[in-house]
Amino acid sequence: MSINSISSGQMNVMQMNSSSRSSEMSTDQKSFVTDLLSQYDANSLSKDDAKEIVKSLQEAGIEPSKSLQRTMASVGFDAKEIGDLAEVGRGGASQGQRPMGPPPPKKEEMSSVSDLLQSLLDSQSSDSTTSNTSTTSSNSSTFDTILDYTNKIVSLKDNAKTQVMDILNTYNSEDNTLSKEDTQKVVLNSLSQILKDSDNYNRMSFYA
Repeated sequence: MSINSISSGQMNVMQMNSSSRSSEMSTDQKSFVTDLLSQYDANSLSKDDAKEIVKSLQEAGIEPSKSLQRTMASVGFDAKEIGDLAEVGRGGASQGQRPMGPPPPKKEEMSSVSDLLQSLLDSQSSDSTTSNTSTTSSNSSTFDTILDYTNKIVSLKDNAKTQVMDILNTYNSEDNTLSKEDTQKVVLNSLSQILKDSDNYNRMSFYA
């Protein structure tokens, strides 16, 4: 779909790049967004349409924000739907298109989460009869599990991430009287409840 019809307002918005990072959009930016979305049908939005919208917003210097989400909603568009269709923040951005997801987590954060999970979930057996092959397989499985959980946890929104870290720290403390097996069951169950809720993730900062 061509968006030439909205080009008249694009230059003004592009000149406002320095202010577009603020959480509240300017009147001109809101007008640009509504003009842009008027070229599309909210009820039959395609993946290509969504990618065009995201690309136009990026070229205009409009950053993802609550204000952008509200502006889209005011004209009948769901920012989450647009983000999902455009595969924003999940490696699906077009070549040369800057992802609109959150910044990558710091190595220190990754390491901290991984260490806690390692301490809680390490299932290395103390049974001397366990074969070396089985032990190696178990260790490999544990490593993959920890890596998977770590990647998910660092992608959580701050409140959900804080909740997870509180759980990990609580059950990793000396005050924890549960056995290793029971601790793992409780921790994994708690993590499952939080990590399976897509609303807890930052990966689509379009509507975070």
